[in-house]
Amino acid sequence: MPLTSARILIPPVAAALLCAILPERGGTDGWSLFPPILAIVIAVVSGRLVWGLCLALFSGALIALPAEVPFYVRPLHALHMAAVDFVWMPLRESFQLFILGFTASLIGMVRVISIAGGTRGIAEALVRKAASARSTRLATALLGLAIFFDDYANTIVVGTTMRPITDRFRISREKLAYLIDSTAAPVAGVAIISTWIGFEVGLFGDAMESLGTGVSGYELFFRALPARFYCLLTLFFLLVSTLMRRDYGPMLRAERRASQYNQPLAPDARPMTGDAHRVPEHRDIAGHWGIAVLPVGLVILGVLTGMHWDARGTEAVIAARGENALFSRTYWTAVFSNADGAKVMFLSSLAGSGLAFILARTRRSLRDGSHPLKMPTILRTWTSGITGFSYALLILVLAWAIKEMCQAVHTSDYLIGALENVLDPRFLPLIVFGLAATVAFSIGTSWTTMALLLPTMLPVAYQMGDITLVVLVAAAVLDGAIFGDHCSPISDTTVLSSIAASCDHIAHVRTQAPYAITTMLVAAIFGYLGSTLFYSTSVGLGLGMIVVVATLALVGRDPDR
Repeated sequence: MPLTSARILIPPVAAALLCAILPERGGTDGWSLFPPILAIVIAVVSGRLVWGLCLALFSGALIALPAEVPFYVRPLHALHMAAVDFVWMPLRESFQLFILGFTASLIGMVRVISIAGGTRGIAEALVRKAASARSTRLATALLGLAIFFDDYANTIVVGTTMRPITDRFRISREKLAYLIDSTAAPVAGVAIISTWIGFEVGLFGDAMESLGTGVSGYELFFRALPARFYCLLTLFFLLVSTLMRRDYGPMLRAERRASQYNQPLAPDARPMTGDAHRVPEHRDIAGHWGIAVLPVGLVILGVLTGMHWDARGTEAVIAARGENALFSRTYWTAVFSNADGAKVMFLSSLAGSGLAFILARTRRSLRDGSHPLKMPTILRTWTSGITGFSYALLILVLAWAIKEMCQAVHTSDYLIGALENVLDPRFLPLIVFGLAATVAFSIGTSWTTMALLLPTMLPVAYQMGDITLVVLVAAAVLDGAIFGDHCSPISDTTVLSSIAASCDHIAHVRTQAPYAITTMLVAAIFGYLGSTLFYSTSVGLGLGMIVVVATLALVGRDPDR
């Protein structure tokens, strides 16, 4: 039997085995760890992430069923519990529906911005600054930072726009792929408005509500930002290495090959190619940066204004307004904690989409001055963006279901009992960071890793410490997931970066890995370990930046020499 066929059989065979080995457990001892572990194993072995999550829900339902349920009806009862109690019930809450609506609307808005020439306009504005190899590298990095609202759009736009220019200035394709990959997920993951934030806030908000912390998902996102050591240090490493003109390891050899021998690709390279179907463009329309900036700016302004308006009458906000300045951190913390953030984000994304529709409709053809983007075309573009992202939305729904399942089988309670006497809570963020990195590297996706670990690890952090520990663990899960995804050869963004740069995929992975690992080690030691043992997160981030600069100065070399 071919290997592919054998892998297809893994999920149904696993389901049958589950029914055999979990018929009458009814308890929540060590078996409560079985569902999330099963999801990871199925995803790694078969490559079917959704199957892994679904089987985890099914196994969790088998474990949660009362022992008196007869063996022959347990599978049916488990299916009903998984579908109704774990999947359907969370979707009946307004928070989840608003988060889904926000994520879908923002994705659609990004597609409309792209077809109307918004992302291309940003790229063209920055390309004009590229007059040398150094300025080209810097323009590529800045373009990656500018397209912060979606990682796929970032990857395709930056790669396809800058590739002819980097070739002209003798910059290796490996370097281009690295610049693309390192400004995709790390930027979208920490941006206050992006296609990622709905997913992250959705997971945070659901967990915080179940724990009764009084902290909203949006507030937790903001509080975790200073502790996003890997993402922040990755962006810092990229900018500093570009400005200092320092490389090392395989990247140094690739850059010297391109610079000295005018070979952007190695002679034996097998570059990946593909189309840019994820980011549609209408080539008969001139690019203009305002088409992107105005809708995204409206969403950001709408979120901030809407949250302030929604929470203005609450006791906590009134008290904070009386004691602190309007623009103080304390005041806005109270606003984020008391506003209906999900509803505000959803309405703001609709407003941004509406403005994108209007701007797209006004665009004129370069040939005859007509308006080529009719409203039905714009609407189809918007909806196609949502349907094309349906897999990610499905992962978000399954993530909420995983949280419900973990509560039903008391996964967190078991972990707390098992770890609290043997593990110092101060080491928990570091351990979680490593765990998330391992899982994401194995399965090739950061979103699924977040969906698996956040519902499990945030309750553990809350019970073993306080909200400060929860913030660090939340940041560690997100950062570890992005690092693992960043290094994984089967990651979609890693593959897409190779395609956009037309780079040999293995060469991209091999040259990028030393930089990612360096940043990971600095983040782990000076960030997650140091900030829990010795100092604050801001000190940890500052020390990490110093170490990055020192590493590049001591180890790095100028490839032009």
